[in-house]
Amino acid sequence: MGSLRNLLSLQKGEVAVIDRIGSTERSAKRLADMGFVRGATLEMLRPGAPCLILVSGVCMGLGLPLQRVIELGS
Repeated sequence: MGSLRNLLSLQKGEVAVIDRIGSTERSAKRLADMGFVRGATLEMLRPGAPCLILVSGVCMGLGLPLQRVIELGS
């Protein structure tokens, strides 16, 4: 199994699959409600703070704290 990385490691245009959300239950539920669930594919549109991510056909902005807890598969 490869090592996990978080959303901060993605470059513009890079696509990844969510492996897990390493956060509090409340934050994890909030992210899941927005489509950030295990197995979902996302694309980094603009890195930074906030970053812009395309997930489930929707563009969303995420701040640094949430970017750190979204772990991506290799």
